[in-house]
Amino acid sequence: MAVDQLLFGYRDGHELIAGSRPLSAVQQRELLPHIDASFEAADERQLVGAAISSLDGYLLARIWPAPERPRRGAVWAHALLLSAEQLRFRRLAGLLALLRRPVDERLDGYGDKLPWPRDVELSAVAPPPLAEALARAAHAGDPRPRVVLWHAARDAEPALVALLDAFPGAARSAFSFRTRERARLGATAYRLQVASVLSGQGAGASDVVIDARQPPSASSLLAS
Repeated sequence: MAVDQLLFGYRDGHELIAGSRPLSAVQQRELLPHIDASFEAADERQLVGAAISSLDGYLLARIWPAPERPRRGAVWAHALLLSAEQLRFRRLAGLLALLRRPVDERLDGYGDKLPWPRDVELSAVAPPPLAEALARAAHAGDPRPRVVLWHAARDAEPALVALLDAFPGAARSAFSFRTRERARLGATAYRLQVASVLSGQGAGASDVVIDARQPPSASSLLAS
């Protein structure tokens, strides 16, 4: 079994550069908010997981700054597009290892389907306070979005994929997430965000914020 991959980057704007399947204009418009980002530091990255209705699939993508590109603020985004069947029935633990940033702007291999990874356990685990906060947020009994605060949002990547893998197959598509440097409360496309900084609150925000940086006894719900 193989999985489709897509590479987005700057050319005449942020757009599809290479991929193992074509995308319509409608599909690209639905994808773009998930595979674009702004960064404050060159060593940051973001991980995104979300169902994409126009593709009847699930997007797992990592985004990096691309300071070598001619446009300031350009990024690279490498995405895996899981079919509904793959999302529902396959083990997902090895997928993070397939996500790679172009090196020296070489785009070799991004136009081919990728072999599905072997059933391996994640080699990295999240720090226990972070893993506990993510599990609480992912399995909350109400539909309000959750924001988990942590020192380095990228530390959450293995735990987020493990949580997605642990959901019953039919429930996986409803679990969406994004890691980022800053999160703002309010309208969001994601069930769960992991951020290093909380930058503000929009009108009518009902997000629940869990500060995993604090000891468990002092962990606080900042918004409810």
